[in-house]
Amino acid sequence: MWFVYAMFSAISGCFSTIFGKLASQRVDPTMITTLRSLLMSIMLIGVALITQQISFERCCTIQAKDWLFITLTALAGGISWLFYFSAFKYGLVSKVVSVDRLSFIFIIFLSAYIFGEELTWGRISGATLMVMGIMLIAVT
Repeated sequence: MWFVYAMFSAISGCFSTIFGKLASQRVDPTMITTLRSLLMSIMLIGVALITQQISFERCCTIQAKDWLFITLTALAGGISWLFYFSAFKYGLVSKVVSVDRLSFIFIIFLSAYIFGEELTWGRISGATLMVMGIMLIAVT
């Protein structure tokens, strides 16, 4: 099931990128990120309420350490999107997206360090090929 979700994420992420580039042609990147976050929040609150995945009581049971991680992911995501849309303002979509996907490489190595995920030769080789591909796209 994870693969199906990941594919839907990739497809919706593709459209998010295309629409973001179209918006960045006439709208300030900070404004795009702010409005995008606001609209996403409204949509997600609606989904959470409809599916009954959120309530005041459930939020109160979240531990302080988990709130810290939720806050850090929000900050990192917001900063990422600000830079992403700023890059769109000045760069080609294919180059911006390819360099942004270097996050895959960082994730592979950080998840090995933080979560103890195995760094196999296949993963290292794949990461190396990804970096080479990203560099080819970014410099040509």
